[in-house]
Amino acid sequence: MVSGASEGVPEATVPNSMARLLNGGEAKLTPEQAATYLQQNRRSAEALLAAARLTGDLALVREAAEKFPNDPRVRLDLALRGETPEERRTALDAFRQLAHDNPLGDYLSALDHFKSGRTDDGVKALLQVGGKNRLHDYTLDHAQSAEEAFLSAGYGALEAKAAGAYGVLLPHIQSLRDLGNTMAELQKQYTQAGDAASAQAVGQMGLNLAWQLEGQSGRTLLGELVGMAIEKKFLATQSPDSPFGGNGRTVRDRLAEMDAHRQSIRELTGLTELLPRLPEREAILYFDRLKLNGELDALQWLKNKHGNP
Repeated sequence: MVSGASEGVPEATVPNSMARLLNGGEAKLTPEQAATYLQQNRRSAEALLAAARLTGDLALVREAAEKFPNDPRVRLDLALRGETPEERRTALDAFRQLAHDNPLGDYLSALDHFKSGRTDDGVKALLQVGGKNRLHDYTLDHAQSAEEAFLSAGYGALEAKAAGAYGVLLPHIQSLRDLGNTMAELQKQYTQAGDAASAQAVGQMGLNLAWQLEGQSGRTLLGELVGMAIEKKFLATQSPDSPFGGNGRTVRDRLAEMDAHRQSIRELTGLTELLPRLPEREAILYFDRLKLNGELDALQWLKNKHGNP
């Protein structure tokens, strides 16, 4: 979930696993720790997903799908991590039915169709997005469950919060980036074929995808950066002097805003170097803000308190 680990944090300055996490290490549970956590939580859907993610055991996701077939989080995990195209497709179809107001299922379905050469079906899936404006990926749910799993394994409060945040996997972000690239190529093909209406429609759908990634509640910086990259790709096909939004703004103005925002993000991510030197109570507040309001808010809070590292 955290956008990038700091480099060169001395192991001796941070207790236990915190230094390893800050230096890019993985946050994992042993099978024994996972078994204890699952027993304590009566093998609930949340516990099974957390244990599966923190051990890499796909059998736990399948157990969750069998026991909790109507939980969209379970179906989404299996759609992203299933071993075969058939397993992933079945889970994805179930996710779309269970979370019919969530555009994430339509986007993932479109990508699956495009990858399989079913372009018309892919476009139909994109059209299903319609007015679904709240892309929900359950990242914050997974971070909370992971934190509880690490507490169960004997981690301290700060270590558990850090491990929960750093250990959340985001495979759907890569999928949405691939979808954005595929849509941009499709728009190009329509343009070359002289189909301006279809090219414009795909371009607008690509911008909608970008804005949903950028506007998620509690969003990750990775998701926001991918969203901006997709937006830039589609805005680049428009005249820089074309209007953008209201108040006389142009595409050129929006591109400049995104460049400035990316630079501010690069500067803010360096603030993670402060984490090993923070008092424990303050570091806990940082990770709590990260879960509640997203990474950008947490890093801005850190900057307001301490400035640049």
